[in-house]
Amino acid sequence: MAFDNAHIITGGGIASGDGAKSHDVFVPEVWAPAVELAFKNKLVFANYANDLSAFVSDGGDKIHIPTFDTIATGDKVPEGAITYGVDGAAQTEVTLDIDQHTYSATLIEDILKVQSNYDLMGIYTSEMGYALANKVDDYLESKLLASCQSASGKVNHIDLSGNLKAGSNADFETILTNVLAEDPDVGNWTLIVSPGAFASLSALVQLSYGTAAAPLGAGFGATNQVQTVFGMPIVMSQAVTTASTDMDTSGGTDNITPIGYCIHKSAMHIAYSQGVRMQASYDIDFLGTKMVSDMIYGCTIRNSSTAGQKRVFVLD
Repeated sequence: MAFDNAHIITGGGIASGDGAKSHDVFVPEVWAPAVELAFKNKLVFANYANDLSAFVSDGGDKIHIPTFDTIATGDKVPEGAITYGVDGAAQTEVTLDIDQHTYSATLIEDILKVQSNYDLMGIYTSEMGYALANKVDDYLESKLLASCQSASGKVNHIDLSGNLKAGSNADFETILTNVLAEDPDVGNWTLIVSPGAFASLSALVQLSYGTAAAPLGAGFGATNQVQTVFGMPIVMSQAVTTASTDMDTSGGTDNITPIGYCIHKSAMHIAYSQGVRMQASYDIDFLGTKMVSDMIYGCTIRNSSTAGQKRVFVLD
C-alpha cells in the first residue's frame, strides 16, 4: 500500500481520508517556537544575566571573560614618563563552560487527543517551557549561592534577620550601605527574593503606602506589583532556596537560610550553544507521540570578597 507524503512527514500514525487527523499537530517546527516563548516568559534569574550566546554560535564550549581590578592613575609630569605600577589593572578572568544539557519530555497518547477538547499544543508547550525555565533558573541560583561560599563562610552576606520586614527601613539601609560601596548607581543592582520575602514587603508600613510617592509605588496594596525599591528593581523567584545552607566550604559549619540575592548587572553570564529544540517521534508500543524539548547552555557568576569587586550579596 502506498501513502502520500502528507502522512509520511508527520512521523505519526496513519489516519483515514487525506491525513487531516494525523500527527501534523506534533510537527517539531510548529511546537519549538511556542516552547521557546513559554520558556522565556517563565525565566527570572536568566533574564537578568548577560547573554553571551553569540560567542558560541559557531561552536566552542568555553568563553573567557576578563575582569579588571582598579586601574592605576597618576599625575603626568612634563617630559616625564608614565609609571605603570605593578598593582594597577590586575587582570584575571572567569570562564563560562557550556556544560549543561537540559531536556523536558512527555508522551501524548492517542486517547488523549481523541477524548480531549483542550488545546493540547498550548497546554504542553507551556508546561515544557516552564519546566526548562525552572531548570535553568535553579542552576543559576545554585551558582549564585556557591559564589557566596568560602572557607570562612558567608562571603558578601547581608544579615536581615530572616525576612525583609524585621528591621523595616533599616533592612534596606543595610542593603544600600553594602551595594553603594561597590557601585554607587543603585539601578545597576537587582533584588531577587523568595516568595515569602516578597510577601513580607506588605508588612512594611513605611513602604506600602499606596501613593505615587511610596517606594513600592501607587496601588501596591491592590496589585501586589512592585517595580523598584529605593531605585533597585525587585522581583520574586521560586528558585530562591529557602533551605539552611552551610557557607563554609572548608568542612566547618556556618549555616544561613537565604531569602534572596542582591545582584549586580555584571554578575551573571549565560550562553546557549543550542536554543530550545523540539523533536518528536511516534511510539507504536504506546500508541502515542513522544515529545522532547532540549537545550545546551552554560552559566557563570562573577563575584569576589574583595572590596570593589563584590557582585553578589546573599540575603538571609
